[in-house]
Amino acid sequence: MDNTPNPNLSPDSNAGPGSQSGAPAEVSIPVTRKKIDFKEVLFSFRNIILSTQNTIGIDVGQGYIKIVQLQKGRGGYLLTDYKVRAIPFKVKDNPKERAKFIKDFISEFIAQSKIKTTLGRLTIKGAGIFVFSFLVPPLSDKDLRGTVGIELKKRLPFQLDFKNIFYNYFVTDKFEEENPSAMVTCIAIDNSSLDKHLEFLKAFNLRPVTINIASDALGNLITAIGSEQITAVLDMGVKQSILNFYKKGLLQFSREVPVGGEQLTQGILKALAPLGVNITFEDAETFKRQCGIPMADDAVAEFYTDFGVVEGGQITTALRPILERLVTEISRTVTYYFRTYKIETIDALYITGGASRMKNIDRFLSANLNNLAIKTIEKLNPLKAIKGWLDTGVFRQELVMEEAAPHLAVAFGLCIDKGGEVNLVPPKEKIEQKALFLMFLARITFPLFLVIILGVYSFIYGRSIILKTIAKRSEVHMANLAPTIKKINDYLVLKSAINEKESLLGRAIGKQPLWWGVLKELSIVTPQEVTLHKLEVKGGTVPREINIKGEVISEYSNLDLAISQYTLNLSESPFFGNVRLVTSERDIYSPVPKANFEIACELKV
Repeated sequence: MDNTPNPNLSPDSNAGPGSQSGAPAEVSIPVTRKKIDFKEVLFSFRNIILSTQNTIGIDVGQGYIKIVQLQKGRGGYLLTDYKVRAIPFKVKDNPKERAKFIKDFISEFIAQSKIKTTLGRLTIKGAGIFVFSFLVPPLSDKDLRGTVGIELKKRLPFQLDFKNIFYNYFVTDKFEEENPSAMVTCIAIDNSSLDKHLEFLKAFNLRPVTINIASDALGNLITAIGSEQITAVLDMGVKQSILNFYKKGLLQFSREVPVGGEQLTQGILKALAPLGVNITFEDAETFKRQCGIPMADDAVAEFYTDFGVVEGGQITTALRPILERLVTEISRTVTYYFRTYKIETIDALYITGGASRMKNIDRFLSANLNNLAIKTIEKLNPLKAIKGWLDTGVFRQELVMEEAAPHLAVAFGLCIDKGGEVNLVPPKEKIEQKALFLMFLARITFPLFLVIILGVYSFIYGRSIILKTIAKRSEVHMANLAPTIKKINDYLVLKSAINEKESLLGRAIGKQPLWWGVLKELSIVTPQEVTLHKLEVKGGTVPREINIKGEVISEYSNLDLAISQYTLNLSESPFFGNVRLVTSERDIYSPVPKANFEIACELKV
């Protein structure tokens, strides 16, 4: 927010060779057919998706233009790109030239951005903007807006037409006492001024997402960082500073402090003037950032410059009136805040803005505001609110980024989440934006949807043709197989008839023993001297009985023994059971010893 140009803060180095990759070089078109570059198609599709997650925040100050592009990710925000550029002295006091310089700079940033987006956010300041805080009784949301409008009308300048005022508000605190009430912060702007800001964004083809004041954007940044409950932020600009007070990130009170970076630079220029006539404002600005405010141990120190040596006492003497006024204004404002809002302690006072880059400004305020109930005084680091850099092109500028960070605090707070508690984009504009977005979405999705429908129809139609062809081939094949199918059907009918007859036969004769096993077993257990003549099976008995008739040839003394041995062999067989000798008769007419026998037994199979 300081007004001295510093080329190091304008990170055009990130534009280097890689920043102009968005403008492809002209090449001659060959006669042969060009192949589709799928990487380029995927890159374009990726940019379309990322464009909805990227937003550009613009903060135009009195001395600097600050632009930030953040991308919202799953784990937080990534810094896509940023630029800080000082407004030259030659155009600063010429409104027409100043507007042209700002427009050209923003257009250049948008043209060189690697990820294109149409989402824009803007901070507003200057005449036509009003910030008030007041107490109201506890009311419903509908009644609260009417009450806020009445209170706002009382506080606005009488010459303003309230019908031409757009306002928004939020509740910062509620008091549960004898007379319950709520503290409301209201931000109002003249419609004509608001329309100019809207047209300013639209001139760069940016859709106004958020329009807010710097004080509320800083509160949003503090919330993102996760700061303490009661905080104050001193935003040091070129002509003046603004001291804001927050409770849990909600703006409660804001007051202008008539001391800015320009007065401090003028004081240092006055101290350096005796060294030579060629000392410029830029030289004093450089000394302010590098040497800053001499502290107690530097009061007798000597500072070496390109123009000579200057003592710390000279710098202190030149800056004393300005710094004393700054301390006095801060003390008065903090005391008023304590008394009005019944606050006892401020957890942290943060210093930001371009003038906060002055060396030792935080140490000086800590030493001279120690009589106030402020726990810590330090410089605000907006980089704590983001996850990191999106690509190495921005990461390489880390040192430059740390120098530019005090300028970018408001822009960071503007791009994170909603950008603050207040959004001054009118409801009519939001409706128009939604309508335009839906039209844009329809223009993109309808052709895509049509292509998908045609693709699905073509696929189904192609499949139907293939299936019809397969069906026709199947019909021809089935016709060729008709004789074979007829034979198969006849075979199945005949087999069914045979199976049925076999079933009937089986039921008629019942279950039969395993005859081949029985006969084989008999051949095994029957000795050589035994000859079988007849086997009889008795039906109708369970288990089946079998009579075995035969003869045995042996010696006279061994005939009975042979028959007994054969009976024992049958008993030991797993096929026969309950083996018993029915008859045994010797053949007296046989020339050799022989006996006829009949054995009865039961079949086990």
